[in-house]
Amino acid sequence: MSAISLRGILETNKLVGPNFDDWYRNLRIVLMHEKLIHVIDKHAKEVPDENDDDATKIYQKYFEECLTTKCIILASMNSELQRKHQDMDPTAIIEHLKKMFGTQSRTTRYQLSKALLDPN
Repeated sequence: MSAISLRGILETNKLVGPNFDDWYRNLRIVLMHEKLIHVIDKHAKEVPDENDDDATKIYQKYFEECLTTKCIILASMNSELQRKHQDMDPTAIIEHLKKMFGTQSRTTRYQLSKALLDPN
């Protein structure tokens, strides 16, 4: 599968809130395929000393990966969520979304399980 067709998964299943778990799973699949998953899984790198050329090149590559990851994330959200998160880095976006929707989806799963298992 090409990267374009994998990104299509996110285009057809945009984050609207209640679908956070499915969206996040699909996002991780796309980022793994594009070798960008480390951007949201690891802490941000610090800006290196200006005199360290090797560290500066590594940081520049990381910065470009962050920008690509942020674009993928924002493009896969509805416009309201895009506006709320457009000024955040990718890791902060994911953490904020987990706080917003992670608890909600667990509550929904619990209520669904309870309804399915309730004999009344």
